[in-house]
Amino acid sequence: MADPAFNPQYVIHSDQEPLRLERQARAYGVDDDLRHLALQPGDRVLDAGCGAGTISRSIARAVPRGNVVGLDREPRYLDFARRQAAAEGLSNLRFEAGDLLKLPFDDHCFDLTWSKHVLQWVPERERALAELCRVTRPGGRVVCCNFDRFALAHWPVNVRVQAELEQWFGAAQRELGFDNDLGRKLPSMFKAAGLTDLRVDFIPDRSFCGFGGDAERHWNWETQFNSVMPFTTRVFGGEQAARDFTSRALQLLNDPEVFVYCTLFYVAGTVP
Repeated sequence: MADPAFNPQYVIHSDQEPLRLERQARAYGVDDDLRHLALQPGDRVLDAGCGAGTISRSIARAVPRGNVVGLDREPRYLDFARRQAAAEGLSNLRFEAGDLLKLPFDDHCFDLTWSKHVLQWVPERERALAELCRVTRPGGRVVCCNFDRFALAHWPVNVRVQAELEQWFGAAQRELGFDNDLGRKLPSMFKAAGLTDLRVDFIPDRSFCGFGGDAERHWNWETQFNSVMPFTTRVFGGEQAARDFTSRALQLLNDPEVFVYCTLFYVAGTVP
């Protein structure tokens, strides 16, 4: 059973999840994130939903005269993040526990607030975005990065696996509030939140695009699918059916003849 201390909306939890997040962030690299963040030397930055803290550390290195806070609600992730930051001697970075729906910060205390791969897991995502706006100073910026149609675009199409993946993500949306189409919706969400001077970019998701056969991507896929097995069992009505689906999905996504595609949206807006 899932650990009741964990956020019930986020079903990828496992003992390996901090390491998986760290390795996934390395696969992405930092160039795209830093380019869209457009950091200034003394920026005060919030990384909301920081996970293993990999991107928080990259931001802290990029603004040595600034101050960076990584926030997450999972103690195991924060422990991992703190150890990594301490090993790198980053004195301008700290990690705090907190909820995106009620950020533990005063109004207008950051120059830049940022989240990546987080809002799609938050059913009340408009409220979370409002909180990011609240803690960002007037003239400061909010930047969010979310994927669109994760694991659902591939060629040649395997009709059976495609239908099963659609079934899994449909259940995740109904039961967890997960939105696998959030990327395309972010610009409208930012406008509705009152943000101005919107900047929108979308690029291939560098961790989940390409032909199968890459060992690191294979490990990432496999680790995620194994972590969500309890939820998958509910979706398909039994453990064996879940394992059979997982085997078919992993075979497809790691096939050297199959090209998988996912879009990654970066959206930035200014707090008026």
